[in-house]
Amino acid sequence: MLLAGCVPLRAVFLGRPDGKDIHRFPSSRIAAGNDCFQFHHDLSGTGNRIRVNEWGSGTPYFVTLQGLMDAHRVRSLLVIRNDTILFEAYGQGKSATDVHASFSVAKSFVSALVGIAISEGKLRGEQDLVTDHLPELKGVPYAEQLRVSHLLNMTSGIRHRLRTDATLYYGNDVTKALHNLEFAHRPGTYQEYLNINVQLLGLILERVTGMSPAAYLSQRIWQPLGMCSDALWSTDRKGHDLTFCCMGATALDYAKFGRLYLNMGEWNGVHVLPEDWVRRSVARDTTEGSSFNYNYLWHLGDAGHGDYMADGLFKQHIYVDPSKRIIIVSLCDRENPLRAERTMWRNVFRQIVDQL
Repeated sequence: MLLAGCVPLRAVFLGRPDGKDIHRFPSSRIAAGNDCFQFHHDLSGTGNRIRVNEWGSGTPYFVTLQGLMDAHRVRSLLVIRNDTILFEAYGQGKSATDVHASFSVAKSFVSALVGIAISEGKLRGEQDLVTDHLPELKGVPYAEQLRVSHLLNMTSGIRHRLRTDATLYYGNDVTKALHNLEFAHRPGTYQEYLNINVQLLGLILERVTGMSPAAYLSQRIWQPLGMCSDALWSTDRKGHDLTFCCMGATALDYAKFGRLYLNMGEWNGVHVLPEDWVRRSVARDTTEGSSFNYNYLWHLGDAGHGDYMADGLFKQHIYVDPSKRIIIVSLCDRENPLRAERTMWRNVFRQIVDQL
């Protein structure tokens, strides 16, 4: 009873987040259009010849990509080069038409929506003050210094509270998280990965666009990119999209989002996303408390690689290597934490890239 008084009761019953939550929670529909973009298929067996070093057992050994999937709870694995699928496989009873939960991969989609909102004049720019759009934060110490750029780079300075995360994920109304917001640092001085940052961006997008982030995503990205299937975005009981996580889509449609960034925001001759926004999103910026490997809700690779990825809980990835024009999508179920952490998926992706 004491626990239930601090966090939503649903958190007590459901426990840790799970891939099934995408179907348990209420959701918005991200509607696909009439067009369905299809990648080509490689018929030479290139993907079957790839070998990677598998560390999950603690003793490294080389396996095929199918062997890698068999060693882990991988729901889907795609390797695409120059719009051609070199490897495509599904596990855990899934198929190409299944909707896959991707957790924080959604954050990178939110980054794209912010860039589009700026290009359309709905936001003046990343330097917009958050209180201009969320005036209920006025009066909270430091809140009136908070800018959209701080939310994008996780440098808001907001104090982390487990109760806040529980309210966002399991609560009936995400706006309640605004009532107890406190700052541990002045905005723009310290980076800390917090879900509340991206939920605030979602609320801002709602207000400046006049539509839900799911509807905005459908109109501005899902349909222009020829996504073949409708997707889901979990919501609270009030209908607010949980923008810090909780999107469900097919693996192939996730790959198309990677293709959009690979092509610098262009989709078959049309600029869906401003090129400058893509460039700045995946550039290194250590100003205002930001770090070397995280920018605008994207995880950046090490110096010299030029790769980057959207990343989610339990090893969900949309990986992009611009130098070889490769997209890799891997979506996994929760597995033994030690086995999962021993397998550094970014290193696996680079092994794949090095062989192509």
